[in-house]
Amino acid sequence: MSTDRCKLFLKELPEKGYTVAFLSGTLNLFNARQIRQELEPLLTSERLRVAFDLEELEAIDSSGIGALVNFVLASRKHPNARVVFTRIRPMVMHILEVTKLKSFFTLADDDAQVARLLAP
Repeated sequence: MSTDRCKLFLKELPEKGYTVAFLSGTLNLFNARQIRQELEPLLTSERLRVAFDLEELEAIDSSGIGALVNFVLASRKHPNARVVFTRIRPMVMHILEVTKLKSFFTLADDDAQVARLLAP
C-alpha cells in the first residue's frame, strides 16, 4: 500500500470571491481523513465558493474520492455554495469516468470557466 503524501494548499482570492484548494500527490486511504479535516473550515465560510485545482494530484483511490464527494455533499447544505474542479490529470479523470462521478462534480476547463461558475 502506498503511503504517499497528499498536500493541500488553500489560497484565498478575495478579489475573485473564492478559494482555490490545490491538491498534490496521492489522495488515498492513508491521508483522506486528514485532507477532510483540513477542508472542514471552508464549510463554515459565510460564502462558500471553492475551486479544486487538481493539476498536481497524481492519483486518487476510493477513500480520496469519498473525501471529495463528502465535501461536495456538505457544501450543498449551504445556500448558494459552489464547488468546482479544474485542471484534472488524465489518470484522475479516468477514475472519475469509471466510477461515473464525472457528472456528480462540476468541472471547469480553464480559469475563465472557473470564474464564471463561481461568480456570485
